[in-house]
Amino acid sequence: MKSKVIKGIVAGIIAVAVGVGGYFGYKTFFAKPAVASTAQYYTVSARKMNLNVTVQGTGTAYAATTKQVSANNSGTIKDLNVKVGDTVTAGQKLFVSDSDTLRKAVTTAQNNLEKQNLTLTSDENATKVDDNKVAMDKLNVADAQSQLNDAYTQLNNMTVKAPIAGVVTAVNASNGDNAQSGGSSSGSGSGSSGAGSSSSSSSGSSSGGVLTIVDMNSIKIKLSIDELDIEKVKNGQTAQIKFDAIKDKTYDGTVESVATVGTTSNNVTTYDVVVGIKDPTGIKLGMNGNVTVSVESKQDALVIPSEALVETNGQKFVRVESTSASSSGQSSSENQQSQGSNSQNSNNSNSQGNSGNSGTSSEKGQRNRQSYGNGTGYGNSGFRGMTTTASSGRLVQVKTGLETQNYIEVTEGVTEGEKVLVQLPQTSTTTTSSNRNSQSSAFGGGMGGFGGGMGGFGGGMGAPSGQRSNSSSGGGKN
Repeated sequence: MKSKVIKGIVAGIIAVAVGVGGYFGYKTFFAKPAVASTAQYYTVSARKMNLNVTVQGTGTAYAATTKQVSANNSGTIKDLNVKVGDTVTAGQKLFVSDSDTLRKAVTTAQNNLEKQNLTLTSDENATKVDDNKVAMDKLNVADAQSQLNDAYTQLNNMTVKAPIAGVVTAVNASNGDNAQSGGSSSGSGSGSSGAGSSSSSSSGSSSGGVLTIVDMNSIKIKLSIDELDIEKVKNGQTAQIKFDAIKDKTYDGTVESVATVGTTSNNVTTYDVVVGIKDPTGIKLGMNGNVTVSVESKQDALVIPSEALVETNGQKFVRVESTSASSSGQSSSENQQSQGSNSQNSNNSNSQGNSGNSGTSSEKGQRNRQSYGNGTGYGNSGFRGMTTTASSGRLVQVKTGLETQNYIEVTEGVTEGEKVLVQLPQTSTTTTSSNRNSQSSAFGGGMGGFGGGMGGFGGGMGAPSGQRSNSSSGGGKN
C-alpha cells in the first residue's frame, strides 16, 4: 500500500516537471518576436534641373494615304508590269484595261461626225438655202464632235496611271484578267498582296482594286492613351518614337489628333492619339512602336526628390536639416505633426525601384509615388548626404509646382542647396527569450541615384505589370 502511494507521488512530480519544461520550451522556441523600428533619414540638397513630364503609349505604324487603283472601264488587263514592293511615281503608267467596245465606240463616233459634216455641207450649197436646216445641221455636227471626244477620252482612260507616288503593297490581278469598272477583276491569273507574300489566285472577283499604292511619307502611328492621362495630351505636342524592330534610332513626331470618344475594355477606357512622324524613312507598315509625348516641361526648376515630400491635412511639408542645436528642440506640437505626417506619408507614398518606363497615378487624391532606376540624378551626382534621424530635422511647409514621378518642383519654402531629409526604409531588430538576432535590410551597393529613385536597394522592386501608362521623367542638369 505504501509502495503504491510513493509511486503515485513520483508520477505526479514527473508530470509537473514535464508540464513546466514544456511551457518554458514553448516560450523559448515559439514565442512571437518583438519588433522595434527606428525611422532613419538621409539628406539630399535641393537643386535646379530641367523637368519634363511625359505620357507614354504604344501603337502601330500605318499609312495615312493609301490608294486602291482600279480600272476605269470593263476590259482585259494588259501591260501590268509592276509588282509588290515597286516604287512608282505619280502619273506613271500601271496597266491597260483594253476594251473592243470602246474602240468601236470611237469608230462609230467618227463615222457619225463625218455624216453630219456632209449633211451640213450639202445644205449650205443647196440652190435655195434653208437657214433653219443649216442651223440644225450645225448643232448635229457639234453633238457628233462631242460624242467623238467622249469616246476618245474613254479610250485613253483604258490606260491607268498612278494617282500618287508611293510603294505598291498589293497586286490583285494579272495580265489577261477581266477588269470591271470601279475596282473588281476576274480571270485565271494570279495576284499578290503584301510585301513578300505568296501569290493568290484571282480567278474570282476582287473588290479591292487591281493594285494598292501606299504613300510611305504619310506614315503615322496611332496609340492608345489612358483616360487618366488623355487631358494632358494636346495637338502640336512633340513626341519621340522608338520601334521595336529598328534598333538605336529614335524618330521625332508631333501629335496631330486626339480622339474625343474613347474605347472601353475590361473597365479601362483609352483614347486614340495620332502622331505624325517627321521622317519615316526605314519604317514599315505594321511595326510596333513606343511613343513618349512631352506634355509639360520647365527649365531650371528647383527640385527635391518626390520621396522627400510629406502631405497631411491638405498641406505639404519637407523635413530640412537643422543647422543648430536649438532647432532640434522643436515644439511638441511640431513633433506630433511630424509623426502624423510621416505615418500618413508612409501610407500614401510608395517608393519602389523600377527599371521600367511607366508608373501609376493616384486615383483617390493620395500620393502614390514610384521611383525609377535609370541610375542618374541625386545619387550619382554626389548629392546624397549622411544618414540621420528625425530629431536632427524640422518640418517646413512648402508650395510645389511641376511634378514628375521622380521629382517635385518647390516654389516656396526651400532654397537651392538647402538639405532636405528623405526617409529610409525602416530596419527592424528582432528578439526572443532565448536569443537575439539583429536583422537589417541589405542595401545592395547603397542608395541608387534619385534619377532612378530608390533603385539601388538590392535592385528595388519591379513595377507591377499591366499598369497604366502615365510616365514622367526629369532630366538632370549638372
